Amino acid sequence: MSRTLRDLREDMSEETVKGILEQFNVVPFDETEAFIIFPTCCHNLEGGSPKLYYYKNTHLFHCYTECSETFDIFHLLLKMMKLRGKDITLHDAVVLCDLDTENEIDYNQSELEDYRYMLRLERAVSADQLPPVPTYDKSVLEKYTFNRAGLSPWYNEGISYEAMRKFGILYSPTDNAIVIPNYDVDGNLIGVRGRFLDEEVANKYGKYRPLYDGDTCLRHPSGRALYGLYQNRQSIMKKHMAIIVEGEKSVLHYNDYYKDNICVATLGKNITPSQILLLQQCGVRRVVLAYDADYETEDELRQKREEYVKLANILTKYFQVSVLLDWDLKLEYKSSPLEGGKEYFEKLLSERLVL
Repeated sequence: MSRTLRDLREDMSEETVKGILEQFNVVPFDETEAFIIFPTCCHNLEGGSPKLYYYKNTHLFHCYTECSETFDIFHLLLKMMKLRGKDITLHDAVVLCDLDTENEIDYNQSELEDYRYMLRLERAVSADQLPPVPTYDKSVLEKYTFNRAGLSPWYNEGISYEAMRKFGILYSPTDNAIVIPNYDVDGNLIGVRGRFLDEEVANKYGKYRPLYDGDTCLRHPSGRALYGLYQNRQSIMKKHMAIIVEGEKSVLHYNDYYKDNICVATLGKNITPSQILLLQQCGVRRVVLAYDADYETEDELRQKREEYVKLANILTKYFQVSVLLDWDLKLEYKSSPLEGGKEYFEKLLSERLVL
């Protein structure tokens, strides 16, 4: 009888997990009945802040800084070995844990089941026990300017300068980057990232990256906030509804389409317990998942539909959920549903799959 990775990790004692990480000179900072706190070895080769939490009830780790992800010991080892210049397989990770591999192991377990576990993490620790989200003095934005020429790439994509002003979008001539401040629900600055416009730099290092203030990286744990919630909170509270998108640009596009902006971005497809709590605190009862069109064919669309429906079914515990998909395959590959214009977005919205 085959075993899953979940079976294997749930058989591991906390001392076993500590022993595995100790081989990499990673030792706990602290431990409670609910969790063990490790340095963020998931993205730091050496050192790291005490913000990698191992939850004893789920046997899962969650990084509250750069990764802002949830993963098990095996996927943590994949991350750690990659930092050391070596790509390994899940089987290799199981072997590193010195586990019995004589029985067949199913490596194709559903990630959505792990996601279901992740949504229970708020039960393992109260909000006041979570590491605080770092905030930055807003003076770090003073070196950037509202330069229309610098911001013209987004204007040419249909985003108005008015929308950019509302969300505090700026330009960095030093980095040749569009500056995107991110605020928590109370308006505290919790991160600043840039959309780098030099194609050579963007291709080498990534289009979107946190900016620096001197030696300080202005990153933020994206899973602890929702982009646009601070600016759009009143409209969301009034309508008890939120449109959930992947990226910041979609929030700005929505602002140009509608007076009452109820759009927020998760900066990816993950929706974390912290983000669910934020939506609940704003009185949200209905959400629409409006993810990018990561499909080009009917088969790919069908696969994405199944994936999104599974995710939506998990979220129905908290909200009435519907899923927006480009049934006619008219959007460009990986583009947002809001990038096809207001009329087409409303068509997609009217045809959304309601669960």
